[in-house]
Amino acid sequence: MVRKQIGRNYKLIMKKLMEINMTGLDVVLLPEELKEKDLSECLIVVIDVLRASSTITTALASGADRVIPVYNPKEAQERVKHYPNEKALLCGERNGEKLTDFDLGNSPLEYKDSRIKGKTILLTTTNGIRTIDMVKKAKSIIIGCFLNSRAVAEYCISYPGKVLIVCAGDRGNISLEDTVCAGMIVDELYLNNINRNCEIEHYNDDLLIASFLCREFGNNLSGMLEKSVWGKHLIAMGLKEDINFCAQKDIYKLIPVIRGDSIVNNELPGQ
Repeated sequence: MVRKQIGRNYKLIMKKLMEINMTGLDVVLLPEELKEKDLSECLIVVIDVLRASSTITTALASGADRVIPVYNPKEAQERVKHYPNEKALLCGERNGEKLTDFDLGNSPLEYKDSRIKGKTILLTTTNGIRTIDMVKKAKSIIIGCFLNSRAVAEYCISYPGKVLIVCAGDRGNISLEDTVCAGMIVDELYLNNINRNCEIEHYNDDLLIASFLCREFGNNLSGMLEKSVWGKHLIAMGLKEDINFCAQKDIYKLIPVIRGDSIVNNELPGQ
């Protein structure tokens, strides 16, 4: 049934996408799909709604100087020693839980605190940071979530090359929340830019699935997150407030963008 519904929307979606002013747009629902794919000319949008993307975006919106993604917790512990006292925070999680002896976990609500301002955040997470590491050979990398989806779409429109939206998923499994967010960015792209012409690259059904699921769940993001596997896991841990926060749409206009080994706020002068 779902496949038939996707098929009925195919012509409309592709007609609209052909009007976006980019030279290529595609979605992958798992970073594992990127094996042997040339990313050297791509703008990559990394999505990990629950919760790395939401946390990174919130930290920068709260005035963090930068976020340094480090996949290995032990490496993060070693690297934080190179910063003066109180200039950096050691942050991260595994399986949703804050790591022992770390300053903060991976709840975006923790990063609304005033002590974030001006700090370097060394962040390690299960899925999002791993995905960032997997796409490090891309020409450009930005971070997206529901909190900044419209700003991300506007940034993609201005990019002159190929755009690839990469969902982090959940330890090798497709995640509902990342897929819906990818579809929301796709929908923002074509709904708001109907007078532009380009050729859209479309290699598989991932983009269509993402767009369909956005239309199915996009009007109730909190409800969708509560139904998702990882959302249920967080609720069981007593973190329903994280779900409610991450479900907010377009509360930030900033774009977290990777510069060297850091993620910075693209809105700031000189960044």
